[in-house]
Amino acid sequence: MNSRRGKNEEVLAEVLDLFLLPDYNVVSTTYLDHLLTHIAENTKECATVDYEYCEVFQKWIPKALAIWESGQKASQPVITFTLKLVGIISRHELRYHYWQCQDVYNRLYKVLQLHREDLPASIKMAYTTMLSNLIVHRSGRHYQITTLFLNAIGVWKDVVKYAHWNQTMYVTRESQKFLWTLLLHEQKNTETCKEIILTVAAPLMSNILNVQMHQALEETYLEQNKLLCSTLDLLTSIMENTLFASLDNSIPELIERLVDLEMRVKALFEACISTRFLQHVHKLLLLSLFLKLKQGIKENTTMIDIDAWHKFCYGLCYISMMLLSKKDIIELVKNNKFSMTYWKKLLTLREFVLPEEHKFEHQAIALMIIPLCVCIKKNHLNHDLFDMFVSKIFDVTCTTVQRLAYSMRDIIRKGDLPMEQICKVSIDILLEISDIMDRDVAVIAFQALCHVLKSYMPDMCGQARNCTSSDINSTSPSENPRKFLYKSILDGDPIVNYPILLASLLDGLAVMTEKFKLKWQECVETICVLSLAQEILNHPGILPTICVKALKLCKLAIHNFMPPNLALLVDSDSHMNEIGPTLFKRLHDPNWEVRDSVLEVLNTIATISEYKYPAFQDFLLINEFPKVAVDIIKTDDESYVRASALTFVATMIRINKLWEQQLSQETAIDLLRNESEAIVRREAVTLIKELYVHQNWSKEVINSMLRAMCIAAVFDLHWEVKTNALSFWDHFVKSHLTDQGMLDNCFPNVTFSKEHRKIVALNETEIKRRLNKALDELARQSCLGVLLVTLKDDSDFEVCKVSAAIIGKLKTCLLKYKLDEPSSPVENHSVIDTVYVKETPSILSSIYDEKMQNVSNIIEEIVDTNDANLLATIYKNSMNMDTEMVKEEEKEEKKTLRYISSVTRQDFLHAIFNWDIDAYIEEKNRWLKTYTSSFESILDDILTMYKQNDVNSMDCY
Repeated sequence: MNSRRGKNEEVLAEVLDLFLLPDYNVVSTTYLDHLLTHIAENTKECATVDYEYCEVFQKWIPKALAIWESGQKASQPVITFTLKLVGIISRHELRYHYWQCQDVYNRLYKVLQLHREDLPASIKMAYTTMLSNLIVHRSGRHYQITTLFLNAIGVWKDVVKYAHWNQTMYVTRESQKFLWTLLLHEQKNTETCKEIILTVAAPLMSNILNVQMHQALEETYLEQNKLLCSTLDLLTSIMENTLFASLDNSIPELIERLVDLEMRVKALFEACISTRFLQHVHKLLLLSLFLKLKQGIKENTTMIDIDAWHKFCYGLCYISMMLLSKKDIIELVKNNKFSMTYWKKLLTLREFVLPEEHKFEHQAIALMIIPLCVCIKKNHLNHDLFDMFVSKIFDVTCTTVQRLAYSMRDIIRKGDLPMEQICKVSIDILLEISDIMDRDVAVIAFQALCHVLKSYMPDMCGQARNCTSSDINSTSPSENPRKFLYKSILDGDPIVNYPILLASLLDGLAVMTEKFKLKWQECVETICVLSLAQEILNHPGILPTICVKALKLCKLAIHNFMPPNLALLVDSDSHMNEIGPTLFKRLHDPNWEVRDSVLEVLNTIATISEYKYPAFQDFLLINEFPKVAVDIIKTDDESYVRASALTFVATMIRINKLWEQQLSQETAIDLLRNESEAIVRREAVTLIKELYVHQNWSKEVINSMLRAMCIAAVFDLHWEVKTNALSFWDHFVKSHLTDQGMLDNCFPNVTFSKEHRKIVALNETEIKRRLNKALDELARQSCLGVLLVTLKDDSDFEVCKVSAAIIGKLKTCLLKYKLDEPSSPVENHSVIDTVYVKETPSILSSIYDEKMQNVSNIIEEIVDTNDANLLATIYKNSMNMDTEMVKEEEKEEKKTLRYISSVTRQDFLHAIFNWDIDAYIEEKNRWLKTYTSSFESILDDILTMYKQNDVNSMDCY
């Protein structure tokens, strides 16, 4: 290991010296980044005792500086590499001092002219990254704060300029991160923090804002205030990352006091009419409010200060009303998103109790769903479920929020606003905060989406399902509501007119369903989801993309037991009966994605029908879905659809009722004839496994299965086909051990002998005899040979891992019962106490036989297409392969098959007990991960390419 490391250090030194040659040119910097990544990993845990490794760099940097100081110019990629390298090595304080004693940092600053304003973005990024690495320790921070350059103290000022100039997104973000990290580290150094804050906020404090008079001049206005916008973004980043860092962090209070932040930002907030400029101001104003709220959290009590709470609430109302006055509904929804996000961050610092009964998150979510609720059609407002929903909203919100909600509604109704886009963005924003939503908040969002989706239904459907005849407008507090003047955008035929919003609704409901798995007890609207999706599917003008999304929602609704019959576990339900013809119709849709989605829904139904809800078996039979799936497997042009149909059939095979009534009659399914698509072959292999596991077969059929699985596991071109075939062999091993009396991976002390019709004891000798008998049977069926060949598969490492896992489990079992030395073969007349469920005749003599005469047999069809000649046939037809090459491949395949069938129990035991399989897999895994990007490989490639005078071709990474 030491000699290897020493060699690497020599090669590394040679590579570093290449970078100092005057004629060395780097076209692609990717391999330099790979080299830096390895250096960073190697030095991450490097302590002072590992000085020798870092000595290469500590000598090279002064050497490079001396060359550049003599007048030789460094290329931009080399400068970038050098700055990043210095930062990586300098993270360790002792190594920092080593270079500081040689004045390395000052010399770097001067010779590379890092003070220049026209530096390329890559050098700025590298310089900022280097400074970020230095501030992890006190010495590095002291250097950056006190060093004098060009009559100015503090190199951090360069980073402030980068953040203000906003040259590229990456430089700006790294600059912002550097500054707020430096402030957090130095928060006790008040004078330094003051200087940094005043420098950062200088453009804001000296700004005299010219009020924008016309919306059309927005681009010009933003260009004129570019520096102000970047300053606001920088202050926002600092506030966001310091305000919620800890309760005792003083940086936000210092910013507020020095800059008079709230007053200045309020002035900008009120003056601007530009939507894009408003985005730079909005979050910063909101953060100043949360600063007040944080100041109201006292150490000795969980109750928040009432005055602080009232100021916070007043500030939120002020922001909301200002946004309403600007008719900026989307920004108002974002305001509540930011509020909920910051609220959750504040709660992570300390739990506190509000001085009022209503939950803060409920207020935020109520305002966020208002744009959606305004779109609900008039005839749906009187629905019982919607009436319950509105009553719930009134119960969980305060009067102020209710008034804001009515104001939002009035603004939307009176203004000519793009409501479809506003609602779509509102849904997107709801989904963005779904990870921080409490369950009760998620229920409100889910209910709102359901009611808007209900408004997409034709009016007759909405009236037919109306459970009440009341004409009272449930959204109005008045006893005698006024006549509606507002027309919902969902009047008419919204499925055709507003597909963008419909797609967002379906996506939103699907995400919420997957994430929260809501039940009818907490959200009664869940029982309507399937029927709503079904009615969308029945619409003649539906787009294929909408159809796919509706089918996904159907699948999730069924999977999560949302329909009433599933929720209550009863057999009858009109909606489930009606959806059968709908799915049947969509199964013949010209769009393949729709057909594929229908099959996913049907597979979910079949899976549930096996144990949880057997009534679905009749649903599948009545609509003849098994037969249709078989037809799709044979005739569909799209491979993904055929694969999904195979998955569906494989699920149904486990259910005897479906197999006996509509599947077993299909004896001539052409599953894989000339099948060139791996995804279909993969599912076909799974189907064969399910056929073997769950149904009984004759000797000839099982023989065909074994031939097919042997060829698929060894010769298929796709690794997933091979691993699925190995899954079959895994079960094959388990079934033979089970036939010998093993239960739950171990032999019981006694078992019932069917031959002797009595209970017999299983001692060590008897167990070894049974294990040897099972291994002999597995060898005779070529199972052991397949495992050994696939273990050495050089083309697919995943195949090796699966094979190693199967062998590992078998080896553990054999060692457990001390079968670590091959014993004599079991005699042919030995008695087996238990009887095999499936007879598995030898395939040694039949492996090269011609196709079986009964071509209508389902398994023979599978074998036909998985025969050893299949790959050659496909290639001859599609790629016009040379005949001689085909014959050569056939010879190799036959040679491999002969080896597989010749592996005996003794061969297998000798192989697994004299070979460290785990070490083999680990070594192969390590090699695959590093053979193109390892430290040694990168160094060798750089040197090789240079020696070949092909430096410009270094673009292989």
